[in-house]
Amino acid sequence: MKEERLKEILDIVDRNGFISMKDLQEQLGVSMITVRRDVAELVKRNLVKKVHGGIRKVNYFEKETDFMKRLSINREAKEKIAQLALNFVEDGDIIFLDASTTAHIFAKHLASSQKSVHVITNNLLTAMELSKNSDISVVLLTGKVNPENLAVEGSLTIECGKKFSVKKAFVSCRGVTAEEGTYEINTMEMGIKGIFVERAEEIFVLADFSKIGKRSLAHLIPAEKIDHLITDRKPPENQYEIFREKGVEIVY
Repeated sequence: MKEERLKEILDIVDRNGFISMKDLQEQLGVSMITVRRDVAELVKRNLVKKVHGGIRKVNYFEKETDFMKRLSINREAKEKIAQLALNFVEDGDIIFLDASTTAHIFAKHLASSQKSVHVITNNLLTAMELSKNSDISVVLLTGKVNPENLAVEGSLTIECGKKFSVKKAFVSCRGVTAEEGTYEINTMEMGIKGIFVERAEEIFVLADFSKIGKRSLAHLIPAEKIDHLITDRKPPENQYEIFREKGVEIVY
């Protein structure tokens, strides 16, 4: 009963954008105490926002999405990777940044730099971050927004991506092995990355130590195609040697 009521509140807020506590009570036909309890529960879940006199919808950028949660995981390692990656960016570069949290942190460092570059991305927050720097030209690919990872994806995004060529592609992954290369879990993201990996003159894989030697759902970039693996510390010796044999520069 309670969950049905919570769903009804969400439906009402979704339709109206805002509703007063009084109107909400009238529509639900329950006591004000019950309304306050239900609203408190939805606020706690970060599904609605309490404002003066009522509640309103929570927008994408206020939600603790899967993307937001992943931003804090291995944050120190991602910051180090971002700083190292910045050394490979030159004025005039045309760059692709994927929708990963590591690429987003890299974008923050890039936006704070003095570099004048062109960036193509399919992540909303990454595009917004880069747009703070007037020396950076930003292209946000078109397509359907995934509210969980704040990425633009789908067939329209893939078709849009085919119109561009880039000098350098900076991409992360769910896992990377010296034997096979990178692995992904999001098949929608794979299609977009695949286009820019094929078109890039140089491929940079951004992967913290925890991802090295790991496999996931689907294989994307063969190890031989990776030009640079940027990580936060030296990979395990067996992986390190095989990467080097395949011509991959390891930066840490």
